[in-house]
Amino acid sequence: MHTKQQLISDLAALGIAPGDTVLMHSSYKSLGGMEDGAAGFFDAFMTHLGAEGTLVLPALSYASVTRDAPHFDVRTTPSCIGYLPEYFRTQVPGVIRSLHPTHSCCAIGRHAVYLTEAHFLDRTPVGVHSPFARLPKVGGKILILGSHPDHNTTLHGVEETAEPVYLFDHTSPIVYSVTDAAGRTRCVTHLRHGFHTPTVDYHQKYARILDLLPRDKVSFGRVLCADCVLMDAAAVWEYGRAALCDDPLYFVDAVNK
Repeated sequence: MHTKQQLISDLAALGIAPGDTVLMHSSYKSLGGMEDGAAGFFDAFMTHLGAEGTLVLPALSYASVTRDAPHFDVRTTPSCIGYLPEYFRTQVPGVIRSLHPTHSCCAIGRHAVYLTEAHFLDRTPVGVHSPFARLPKVGGKILILGSHPDHNTTLHGVEETAEPVYLFDHTSPIVYSVTDAAGRTRCVTHLRHGFHTPTVDYHQKYARILDLLPRDKVSFGRVLCADCVLMDAAAVWEYGRAALCDDPLYFVDAVNK
């Protein structure tokens, strides 16, 4: 059973400092046993970040908010990407959630409001108002904790700036009903990511960003039992966009149907 102090020590060794803003993709099982479970994990993480820090977790809901069930309630719609995001959303006091039918984020800390407040304006999964796009503006970092480096939603946002041929299903936008924290519901029309054409399927290969980042913009290590990668968010956007300008298929493998 790992202690909170071990977690704090490992976060510091990886390069996460008090006052940082961290967007985390996570696998809870990868940590091994944790003192006080998920509650202990978040208590230790926020203790380390301190009063000036901010923690953000994607609370994606694309699995349940679909064309056949196009209803999102920011208060009750669950996340579909694992235990820690859903625990963070429902059990950590003070967490706020961005208003987006499929790609919301939850956040707590100094920059939580700024990162989440305008997400409702986007009409794509990871648009310019999303927490993913705003993260570089506050000097944020992206933590892949025990998850695969391909699981990096920020790179969807990078792709949206270039709009490679595979990204959007332009032919069939979806009208969602979206309910905010005050219980007000409205209808909004969104595009979804497609990752296919009539003849080709495209498989995400977002770990390739690691081949592009300068050494001072990425670090590798372990947090408890979890293999981790920590990336500078601004560098992910900068080098990711440059790669797509050179090769629009850089972050995918194309497979003929």
